[in-house]
Amino acid sequence: MQEWTKVQFAVFFSALITLVVILVFAEPIATWLTNWAFIKILDAVSKLGVLIAVIAFLLEIPNRQERIQSERKRTQFEYWQVIDAAATAGTSTSNARKIALENLANEKVSLRNIDAPKAELRRINLVGADLVGANLRAADLTGAILDRADLSKASLYRARLYGASLLNAKLEGTDFREVLYDDKTQFPEGFRAEKSGAYLIAPHTSLIGIQLPKAILWDVNLESANLQGANFSGSGFQGALLQNANFQAANLQGARFRNANLEGTNLKDANIQKANFGEAKGLTVEQIKAAQNWKEATYSPELYVELGLSSNEGSTIKCTGQS
Repeated sequence: MQEWTKVQFAVFFSALITLVVILVFAEPIATWLTNWAFIKILDAVSKLGVLIAVIAFLLEIPNRQERIQSERKRTQFEYWQVIDAAATAGTSTSNARKIALENLANEKVSLRNIDAPKAELRRINLVGADLVGANLRAADLTGAILDRADLSKASLYRARLYGASLLNAKLEGTDFREVLYDDKTQFPEGFRAEKSGAYLIAPHTSLIGIQLPKAILWDVNLESANLQGANFSGSGFQGALLQNANFQAANLQGARFRNANLEGTNLKDANIQKANFGEAKGLTVEQIKAAQNWKEATYSPELYVELGLSSNEGSTIKCTGQS
């Protein structure tokens, strides 16, 4: 152990002496090394290596760009395959299609004439997208961002635009018939959606006599709305807020009101044949009996008792009527 310490000390002392010598004679040593032919060769070789690397990099740029473009085209082709597959299968909900559309729009690829009817595209980001002539009939575009998008000649017939943003979008010749929107939907300045055939779905709105059979009105707020004489046959009002809404003389045949709030709703003379009020809130016997064909609707077990009906009485009445 004693001898090993001496060796370490000797090495340390030698290194220290060498460092001091280098520091003292740094300039002469540097001059000597500079004039040494081998050092000059190494310096030239290193510079030549840098030059070769730069040339190789410049020569590789076209190939690299070509590979990038090839990969981009391959990726875009795969996106289109996803979109076409969803359209062919008639699939409404496809997260892969939604991502594909967003990525194509982000890459400024034209989405003209895409076919996505009834597609579930909630909160999709298609800012600035080229959607000229697109088929988005009955698509769910709730919360969609369509700012600066070109929707000229596109079909949005019966699409849902609740909370969507279409600021500065081009809407020349766009089919807005029966489009559903709410007070959070943003349109281009000066655009009047109701004049284009769209319907405002909001509290206190007036939609007297409108024709919206089989409409999807889940979770909407139609409190105190005037819907007198409207046709909502086969429509879905699941979870809707319908307090004090006026459905007088409306066609609600086959409509579904599961978990909807119907407190104070006016159903006088409304046709509720085959309507489903299972788990509806706020519905009273008086409201129900003011409607037409109320014995042929579906209710919660508690309401069946209050109405003096059995759960299968509606079907019995129907059979009796056919005989």
